[in-house]
Amino acid sequence: MSRCPARSPFPSSFVVPVLLAGLLSPGAIAQTAAPSDPPPVLTLQDCVRLALDSSAGLRTREIERQIAGDDVTEAWGAFLPNLSLSGSYTKSDRTDFDVASPIYGVREVGYPTEGGDTVYIPYDAVIGSRTGDVNVKATSKNWGLSANLNLFDGLANINRLQAARARREAADHSASYTRELVIQNVAVAYFELLRYLQLKEVAAETRDQAAAELQRTETYFRLGSAAKSDVLQQRVRLEQTRYDLVVAENLVEKAVADLAYAMNQPLTKRLTIDPSPLETALTVEGTSLLVDQPLDDRLDLRSSAAEQQAAERAAAAAGGVYYPRLDIYSRYSRAYDESPYRFGSQESESWLWGAQISWDIFNGFQNSTARSRARAQARIAAYQHEQAHLDAQLEVRQYDIAIREAIERHQLALERITHTEEELRLAQERFRVGAGTQLERITAEVNLAAARADKVQAICDFLIARVRLSRATGQAQAPELSWR
Repeated sequence: MSRCPARSPFPSSFVVPVLLAGLLSPGAIAQTAAPSDPPPVLTLQDCVRLALDSSAGLRTREIERQIAGDDVTEAWGAFLPNLSLSGSYTKSDRTDFDVASPIYGVREVGYPTEGGDTVYIPYDAVIGSRTGDVNVKATSKNWGLSANLNLFDGLANINRLQAARARREAADHSASYTRELVIQNVAVAYFELLRYLQLKEVAAETRDQAAAELQRTETYFRLGSAAKSDVLQQRVRLEQTRYDLVVAENLVEKAVADLAYAMNQPLTKRLTIDPSPLETALTVEGTSLLVDQPLDDRLDLRSSAAEQQAAERAAAAAGGVYYPRLDIYSRYSRAYDESPYRFGSQESESWLWGAQISWDIFNGFQNSTARSRARAQARIAAYQHEQAHLDAQLEVRQYDIAIREAIERHQLALERITHTEEELRLAQERFRVGAGTQLERITAEVNLAAARADKVQAICDFLIARVRLSRATGQAQAPELSWR
């Protein structure tokens, strides 16, 4: 078991320029308005909080959770009666042209009596007709209330409700897992930036060392103890180290862009990050506990399990069409009609209630194909959950192996640094006394730079594999997690 040296050869913080302003809070931006004021140091926890506050993916998952909750409410509504209220108001003014109307008048009819007299009795009778236009006005008002309640539908509504609940549970787990992915992605980008900043420092030190060796070689050449070819070889070595530094600087710029993207904060002027995670103890004690944990806490597996349950319930709901459907209903209506052509009373009301049974016997194979499709979707969901579980187990093993390899590589890099430093010292001494060659000294320089870079790579690989292992085992933590 090994630890990083207590004293790091790198500065206590790294200041990296980024494209535009926008990452820091308004107060922090105001503080950094003056060029002389250093930007505040952002720890890994600060970067994670910024990402969680502004993640578009998390906001999308939150909306999906709301939609899933609305689906559950809608599924509950199937157990409640359907109520509808209707009303109408009609007013008409009709004119009938050239309507023949009878003319009534008084006529007398005589009835003889027993005494021989005649009694005349008057009565109304049609005495003629006339033609003219007739205007008819009418007003009608109607309103009604109806209710319908399903009592049995082959348990389809119950299965739909359970499927909606399962989908809501899946949406909850998916949102939480997305949060873990945001934490992981920010942490990985943060450690990658630390990696390339460290490699940049290694490249800068190697360039300075090559420049010093060139100056020493030129001195030996002037004194006659070194050949011109030795000077030329060292100059090529210096140019190579300068090129390596340019490449390292470009990688730093790319890592900065990746971190800003992971935080969903592409606009910032200056960014200062804390390198203290590089002092983390490289040990498998904590990671072994993660590997031994069951995957029951992994949220994406919970989400896929809920999706499988939802698909199974949807398939059961699709089978409800093979059973008869029983509904009860009730109607109430009230009507007012002042038309002269109405039938019955001018104002009336009515009540209606009853029950209805319907059974869909055949509808062109639509029910059978829908049920077959739902069952196929349930099988697909089961296979996907099984595959997700296998993938999760593979991830855990891969990251555990990566952690152990990083620890061994770090220990090897420490030994190589000690060895290559001594090798370089001896090569310099042999070259000074004329017993060695310039190529041996350059080779020692290259080996020392590679050993230092391997140390950086091992530390960062350990940090990245550890945070990925935490996510893979369902143990990803909030931003207040201590990463040291």
